[in-house]
Amino acid sequence: MLRLRAAIEGQLQIFPVQKDEVRIGRGSDNEIVLSDFSVSRRHAAIRREADGWFVHDLGSTNGVQLNRVAVKKAPIRPGDEIKIGIFEILVEGEEEPRPAVAPAIEMAVPAPTVSGATEPATSSISNATIVRPLADFSKDYGLGIKEAAARSDKRKDLEQAYSSKIFGFLTRLARLLITSDSVDDILARVMEVAFEALPVDRGFILLRRDDHAEAECELARFKDRVEYRPKQAVPVSKTMLETVMSQRVALLTYDALADQRLAGGESIRIHQIRAAMCAPLWSGEKIIGVMQLDSPFHAGTFTEQDLDFLTALANYAAVAVERIRYAERAEHERAMRSRLERYHSPSVIEEVMSGAELEEGARRLKQAEATVLFADVVGFSRFSEKADPEAVHELLEAFFTASVESIFEQGGTLDKFIGDCVMAFFGAPMAQADHALRGVRAAVEIQNALDELNRRRADRGQPGIRTRIALNSGPVVVGDVGSVRRVDYTVLGNTVNVAARLEQFATEPGEIVIGPETQRLLAGQIPTAPIGEFQLKNLETRIPAFRVIRG
Repeated sequence: MLRLRAAIEGQLQIFPVQKDEVRIGRGSDNEIVLSDFSVSRRHAAIRREADGWFVHDLGSTNGVQLNRVAVKKAPIRPGDEIKIGIFEILVEGEEEPRPAVAPAIEMAVPAPTVSGATEPATSSISNATIVRPLADFSKDYGLGIKEAAARSDKRKDLEQAYSSKIFGFLTRLARLLITSDSVDDILARVMEVAFEALPVDRGFILLRRDDHAEAECELARFKDRVEYRPKQAVPVSKTMLETVMSQRVALLTYDALADQRLAGGESIRIHQIRAAMCAPLWSGEKIIGVMQLDSPFHAGTFTEQDLDFLTALANYAAVAVERIRYAERAEHERAMRSRLERYHSPSVIEEVMSGAELEEGARRLKQAEATVLFADVVGFSRFSEKADPEAVHELLEAFFTASVESIFEQGGTLDKFIGDCVMAFFGAPMAQADHALRGVRAAVEIQNALDELNRRRADRGQPGIRTRIALNSGPVVVGDVGSVRRVDYTVLGNTVNVAARLEQFATEPGEIVIGPETQRLLAGQIPTAPIGEFQLKNLETRIPAFRVIRG
């Protein structure tokens, strides 16, 4: 009878092979259970076939070796040694007759790696490497969906946790991270705990700015020396970093220089990386970076339990970093929204806030095609000279309210109040192909709103509000203009000057006058009538103007 002999938890155990198939793995449904994270849940099987007994790799993470050779399927005989994870299993029993033709051995043949070296075609890396998928880590530690444990199992787990120094490290780290108010502080705290708990000589944390950016080193620690965003190249393995981030695994190598899969990595040779662990900074399904710990002096420094501890640290770090980043984005958006509310309608604000280049779109000077509107109260100086301040305030508030609501209704931007004048424009910060039509519609709505307001004021014995409104369309420069202490979001250019001059010299009380480019862009959508050409102040050429006909 075939027998398998292995040392498990310090005890030598013998497993008689009494069935045609014996499965080996970490899961409790296997005939031989090997409780270690280096072993997959269903790792391997011993099967009786026509030609004798065979060992089969069941698609394990760390592979199967027979007599120190990685295999997918191979015949076994007494005296052979099978390596599964950290376990060495000796095959015993009476040797069966050899077949006339030796059965083929299905080897784990080399295949290209991310660094251009070769590796086994299976997911096994080498006999010196442990790979820990994040999905397995989450399942083992109850981070995913998990059935309720029995009360006795819970008590056993709690007693193990309470007696563990690692539990204390993680508890203290959680408390520190809650009070951390910057990404740098978070990274320093995480690295500090890693150096306290593990036999580490060097540590590096790299972060992505976004999902598509390359990870850059944000913190490097050499013994007691900490550097933020080091300018010189840091001794990290690009092969390891790319592997853990792309495959969502944590990786441990007992000796990177002798590791079959990592041997082709130039950075490993240059930086003399020996024992190393690498884990992605993961928060849910998102990978935001990677953390590498290593020792350039000793091989075999770390264990599988160390790798799980590092994976937990990386998860703590990622969640805390995401918390800070979300808070910073929320504060930035709040400040931008508050600033934009001074100028734009709610619909324009939402469009600007959802844009990919928020800061650029709202601040930097740029050229645009726009329609500029000026609306001015007629006779305001004479009225304010005789009226009391409360009456002046009430009149201006009524005029400004009607004007701003009409401008925002058409998606316009409020530029400024100039005494008793309102300046606005259409076509920026977001381009609007129909900016001229929007501007003229806003002007008509302002006049209509004032007509209604004047009827109510007349019923109360108050004087009416008459306005002149002029618009002009053309190229402008738009953006923040001002000093270091104070800036305004505004438009500049000859288009603005013409609009202002039309309002002052070509418009009668109650009228809406537009320039020639605005007239052209309307394309007959709103009726107009020519009122002649005007030689406007400080302008060399005569400007044809048109009056908007309100129904």
